[in-house]
Amino acid sequence: MPARPTPDGTMIASGTHLAIILAGLAAGETVCDAAPGGETAPLLGAMNALGARIRAGRNGATMIAGAGNGCLLQPGAPLALNSPEDALLVAGLVAPYDLATRVQCAVGLNGDAVASLLAAFAAMGIQAEADGRDAIVFAGQATANPAIHDAGGWSDAAVAAVMLTALGTPGITRVGHLPRNPAGLAEIFVRFGAVIDIAANDRRWSLAVTGQTDIRAPADTRTQEDRA
Repeated sequence: MPARPTPDGTMIASGTHLAIILAGLAAGETVCDAAPGGETAPLLGAMNALGARIRAGRNGATMIAGAGNGCLLQPGAPLALNSPEDALLVAGLVAPYDLATRVQCAVGLNGDAVASLLAAFAAMGIQAEADGRDAIVFAGQATANPAIHDAGGWSDAAVAAVMLTALGTPGITRVGHLPRNPAGLAEIFVRFGAVIDIAANDRRWSLAVTGQTDIRAPADTRTQEDRA
C-alpha cells in the first residue's frame, strides 16, 4: 500500500508507489527502486500517459523524468490501475488540472474512500463523480481552490490523495482532524520539495500544504523508514 500506519500509530508513506507519482510530477529525473515491470507497471504507465518519461536504469531501478508541477498532459485513454490505493492517489494528482479524464481500477474502489475524496474535490471546486464502483471521472476545470478539510474517518490513501491535489492548487490547503501523526507521510512529499506544515492539538494532527511550489527530483527518494 502507498500509505499505511505503523504499529505505533504514525502515518507513514512506504517509498515505492507515492515516490513514483511524485517523481512523475517533479522537475528533473528521479531514481526509483521499483523495476519497470511487475506490480508497479500500471502506475508507471499512468504516469507516462500524464507526461513523465520512464526508462530502465541500472541494477533494476527505474528512471523517471517528471512532467513538472502544473504541466501534466491530457492522457489519450483512461488511466487504468490495478490497486485501489494507486487509483485514489492518481485521482488526487490529476484532480486540480483542466483534464477531462477517467481513473479506473480493475479490482474496484472502496466506496467510503471515494466518497471522502469526492467531497474534498467538491469543496475545492473540482468537478468529479464516481462511475460505478471502479472509476472516478473528471470533467476538467480551469482551476481548483484551496479548502479546509476535516479528515476524520479518512483512509491514509485519501489523505495522501488530497495532499497531491493540494500540490497543484494555488494557496494553502488544510487537512485537519487526522487521527495519526502524519510526519512519515509528509516526509516523502518534503523530500520532493513540497512545503508542508504539521500541527498537533490534543493528539489530533493537521496538515497545511502550500500549492504550486517547485516540486523537484530529490537526491534520495528513501523515507526515514527505508534508510533505517
